[in-house]
Amino acid sequence: MTSHSPQILELYREIVSVTASMLNAARTEDWNSVLTHGQSYCEAVERLRHIGADEPLDNDERRQKHDMLVQILENDAHTRDLAMPELARMSELLGRMKRQQGALRAYGVPRARAV
Repeated sequence: MTSHSPQILELYREIVSVTASMLNAARTEDWNSVLTHGQSYCEAVERLRHIGADEPLDNDERRQKHDMLVQILENDAHTRDLAMPELARMSELLGRMKRQQGALRAYGVPRARAV
């Protein structure tokens, strides 16, 4: 094993765990937890970048890394599939709110002036 290999693989394990937690939160429609886990995911990926993820790995380490990457991508894809309807709903709500604000500005009662 190279000097960074255990640390790199441990970060990949952490990312697998975080993406699994995100997926579980998305399954229960706990969007606040999805966002919290998403922040943890970003922090772990940033730590991975800083330790030199391109360090050479032996065959077993490469296999482990590959398997974890596959799991991370699968968790991410399933989470996105679950989140898309919620994102579409939020987009519709925001669009509706923006249209209402525009109508209020165009036709609303003018504000009273301060004396």
